This record gives sequence, C-alpha cells and structure tokens, in this order.
Amino acid sequence: MRFQIPKFHKKELVITIHGFGRKTEHEMDPLASYLQKAGFEVWKFSYYDPENLKDTNFRSWILRCEAKLRKAVDEKRKIHLLGFSMGGVVASYLASVYPVVDLLLAAPAFYPLDFNKIQKAAVSKVISSGTPDSQSMSTEQTRAFLNVVSRYRDSILQVDCPILILHGTGDEVIQPKSSRRMFEQIENPNKYLVFLEGAHHRFLYDGAYESLAFPMIRDFFRGEIKPQSYPSQPKTKQAPLVQGQKDAAADPASQKSPETFQTNKQK
Repeated sequence: MRFQIPKFHKKELVITIHGFGRKTEHEMDPLASYLQKAGFEVWKFSYYDPENLKDTNFRSWILRCEAKLRKAVDEKRKIHLLGFSMGGVVASYLASVYPVVDLLLAAPAFYPLDFNKIQKAAVSKVISSGTPDSQSMSTEQTRAFLNVVSRYRDSILQVDCPILILHGTGDEVIQPKSSRRMFEQIENPNKYLVFLEGAHHRFLYDGAYESLAFPMIRDFFRGEIKPQSYPSQPKTKQAPLVQGQKDAAADPASQKSPETFQTNKQK
C-alpha cells in the first residue's frame, strides 16, 4: 500500500514597508491582523532604528528591505508588497527590482513638500504610532528620509506589476495631489488610484477608515480588484464612481482623471 504525503501550499505573502517616524513598529498591526485572518501570511519588520541616532544611512535601510525580499524570493513565495508613506517610495523601488505579484501604496510620500508637517506628524502619531510627547526625528534621520524620497521616487515608473494607490483626501501630511501627480507619470497601464473621501494620513491604523480600506486591500491582493488598463493618452470621460455613492465632482480635491475614482466612507 502506498501512502501519499499531502502537499502543503504556502500562504500568499504580504510584505509591509512602514513609514517614517519614531514608533513605526506597530503601525501595520491592524492591517496585518486583518490580512492574516483573510488567509495571508504577513511579514512586518523595522528597516531602521529610530532610537539609534547613528542609524541614518539610507542605503542601509534599503539593503535591509532587500534582504527580506530576497528571502521571500528564495523561498519561492508569492509576494504582495505594501508600502505606507515613505515606505511607499521604498516599496516602489523594491517592486521595480524584485518579482512581486502586485504593489499597493498607502499615502505614498512621493512629493512631501511641507516637511514641517511631517516632523509634527512623527510626534503626533500621524506617521508613527508614537505618543504625542515623543521626541521628533533627528536632523540626520530627516536627511535620510529625504534621500530615500529623492533617490527612489521615480522607481515607480519602472514597476510592471499591477499598482493600486490609496490616498485620503483629508491627508494632512502628504497632499493627495502628490499621488495624482506621480500616477499621471506612470506608463504602466495596470494602475489604479483611489481617493478615500475625508481619510487622514494614518488611515491604515487610526480606526476611522479600516472598514473601508482593509477589504479593498484584501480584494486587490486576491486579484478581485483589477487595475483598469488605459491607453497612453486616454480620451477625457466621466470617471467611474463607486455604485451608490454621490458624485464627488464638486469637491476640488476630487477632480478625477479617467484612471481614478473616489469613494466615500460608508456610514
């Protein structure tokens, strides 16, 4: 009698890349818990130590992220990549180099024009999950952040997997037009830009928009939300809206291109 050993399939893997701030280690916790319950394995890790004032070499930050990607590739994992804020820029670079299934960017910091807001956010839990009395990031750490953005921002233009960008219209740190500006430069036709009406920068973990954003992230990683393909110079037309939601065209922040739509938080 022959016994057949059952094959165990590895879960699909989501690798998360956190943002910039003093206490970033827990900002992905709510989403990770949700995705794990949905059947994914989630890798969270810190790629810099905010408490170590000497850990300011941005290249070392990138190398630590690459080590995680190489480990997943060596294990022949099916990789979904997610980056938040500065982590969105880092994740874009990683997706341009390593084989990933898809890329999701939450409030990516492509054009952080007002850095004073970013510093305040790092203290008040907008970017990190630290307490309001946390110390701000050092000048050297801030410089490393700016180096990451300036050197790796355009990596998104080399990404060939499906891309979904989520950004809140109420983002008080990175303006929504930052994502639109970069989105319009991306030639990859498999791209999607979604504005969450009223959502702030920390919508992944502030509790207010998780019920809307998390299912969308899950479905994108399941392949159930497909970025729409458009020609390189699409004709102007009415952008699609989520069924049952009011037209948001009156909102100046919601002036939509054919590749985008805006969704309101469900009440």
